[in-house]
This record gives sequence, structure tokens and C-alpha cells, in this order.
Amino acid sequence: MYSAYYIFHIAGVAVWIGSFAAFGFLLRSLIKNNESLEKYTFVISRIRLWINGGVIPSALIVLITGVLMILQFNRENLPFYLIFMEQAGSLVILFTIIVVSVYSRKLRTKLQGLPLKKEKTLESVGLMYTNYLFTSAALALLIIMVVGMRLT
Repeated sequence: MYSAYYIFHIAGVAVWIGSFAAFGFLLRSLIKNNESLEKYTFVISRIRLWINGGVIPSALIVLITGVLMILQFNRENLPFYLIFMEQAGSLVILFTIIVVSVYSRKLRTKLQGLPLKKEKTLESVGLMYTNYLFTSAALALLIIMVVGMRLT
């Protein structure tokens, strides 16, 4: 069963980091383009839907499979990299789910043309959204680097 968890874990990480990086660069290029974002609301809406419907569940799969794999080890003799992966990985996933969901809702509100409590432009909400996508992907890569080096 460990092998199946491992495959789902790696696939989830690949979808999570790859999608966040790709969609972050795409959104940033749309926002930095000197044209109005109203032309791209359909694309931005689809990206937001894919992140909420595909990537966030992928991060949850990473969390669940990671927990199921780590439970199979003896907790007293875990090396640093496994403890780091467990604790920092869980925090990064929870941070990602909470922050990206909140900003996804703000982005949806702006795309629908509704006012926010604290008024911001679509460009500023989009930039914050991309910054959180990049931050989440970078933190996940940091965890992968520590685990890959097998620091003890």
C-alpha cells in the first residue's frame, strides 16, 4: 500500500507545483500586459476554477498520502528530513488551502464586478493571487530540496 500512496503523493506534488507555477506565470503575464483585464475574465475565471477544483484537491491528496506514509514509520527514529517533510509540508498545504481559497473568492468577486469590503482593483487582487501561487510553489520546492538531500 505504501507504493500506491507514494505514487499518488508524487503525482499530487507534480500537479500542485506545476499548475501553480504555470498559472502564476500566465496570470502575471495577463496582468502585466498593458491591456484591460476585462477581456481576459473568462481565462482568469477558468484558471481560478482549475485551481479550486484540481490543484487544491491535489494538495489535499498530498497531505493525506503523506500522513498515511509517515504513520508506517517508527516515530522515535525519524530523521530530520522526514520530520521536516511532515511538519513543514502540512503547514504549507494548510497555508495554501486557506490563503488561495480566500484570494480565489476575492478574485471571483472582482470578476463578477461586485465590490469588495476593502476596494482593490482586479489587477491588484490578481497580483496578490499570483504571489500566493508562487509562494506556495516555492515553499513546496524548498521542502522537496530538503527531502531530496536527505538531511539528517
